[in-house]
Amino acid sequence: MTAGPGRSGESDGAWPDGRPPRRWDLCNGDADGLCALHQWRLSHPGPAVTLTGLKRDIELLRHVPDGAADEVNVFDLSMRRNRTDLLRLLADGAQVRWFDHHAAPPLPGSPRLEVHLDDDPRTCTSLLVDRALGGAHRGWALVGAYGDGLGEPADVLAAASGYDATQRAALRRLGEAMNYNAYGERESDVVVAPARLLDRLTGAADPLRFADGAPEVDAIERRRRHDLARVAGLAPYRRGARACVWMLPDAPWSRRVIGPLATALTSGTA
Repeated sequence: MTAGPGRSGESDGAWPDGRPPRRWDLCNGDADGLCALHQWRLSHPGPAVTLTGLKRDIELLRHVPDGAADEVNVFDLSMRRNRTDLLRLLADGAQVRWFDHHAAPPLPGSPRLEVHLDDDPRTCTSLLVDRALGGAHRGWALVGAYGDGLGEPADVLAAASGYDATQRAALRRLGEAMNYNAYGERESDVVVAPARLLDRLTGAADPLRFADGAPEVDAIERRRRHDLARVAGLAPYRRGARACVWMLPDAPWSRRVIGPLATALTSGTA
């Protein structure tokens, strides 16, 4: 069972008059989702209720109550999985802005819905936000792209943006760590809850400076290396002519490593 979403702290100081803001920002808790939302907050600061969760916490719009929002910004969440609540919020009068790189259902015909959707496999939500903001926070867009496994497109864009090889490696390390931290079934599976990590990003304009002063990144990287070393010692439970079956124990490290293991198996590097 998946843990519920985490509510991040106020993105811009105390709520005015002690009342909750009418803006809600929602994102996936992986590197792409967090970096997409973070770019938006840097360019559009202001009071907001922020919701995120673990990698598979997708249906976040259901946590926005009726009548609670005038503005809803969504990053890296499946519109298909949230369609019912999207229609509910639009009918309730909310303005909804949606950034995502996954296939979408037919779009609701509402003037209150603004969409930035592109399912090109060489893009991600962080790059879509980067496009909308004219590259205002390019470093964080690259962190999200590296974390989402877009190493080649990210390298090309980073080099064109003036990042040298050492800096590109640091951005990649940060993105991969943030992405790995999103895998788990409950918050106790991960080093730091995505909502807390998002809070740590608040106001951080330069990802390279952030990475230098973020002990969480080192902790996640150590955990990642340790988990991957365990996988290296496993053999397929069953091997056939066209498929293999892998059986992992019911343990936190298995729940964390399942994403990178699936990627390695798909790419043939496992």
